[in-house]
Amino acid sequence: MDKLLNFLKCIADENRIKILKLLLDSQYCVCQLQQLLGKSQSSVSQHLSYFKELDLLIEEKSGKWIYYSIDRGVYDSYLASLISLSSNSLTELNLPELQSKIDNLDTAAEIKSASKGGCC
Repeated sequence: MDKLLNFLKCIADENRIKILKLLLDSQYCVCQLQQLLGKSQSSVSQHLSYFKELDLLIEEKSGKWIYYSIDRGVYDSYLASLISLSSNSLTELNLPELQSKIDNLDTAAEIKSASKGGCC
């Protein structure tokens, strides 16, 4: 679950979404990404560090340059995890305490009769 949350945090930034799209389509070095995004070298490198932490990058060295692209296998596994959220149980998602709270949740009728005004 933590890796999926980190993936979502990674792509929850406009610049990283742009980088993701670019690197899904082709290989780019930092200086090319700098030029395409109009960002500084340090900014691009910082954004790339999010992808590195998630093992999403393939790095190909050519001379003194490193060209980056997205590892489709890793990327697809994050997407599959996101899609499978609807079919996984809370226990499978390592959230058993939430299932326990759901099991013990008062019904709306019980809340309404206890508070005289409703729950919301």
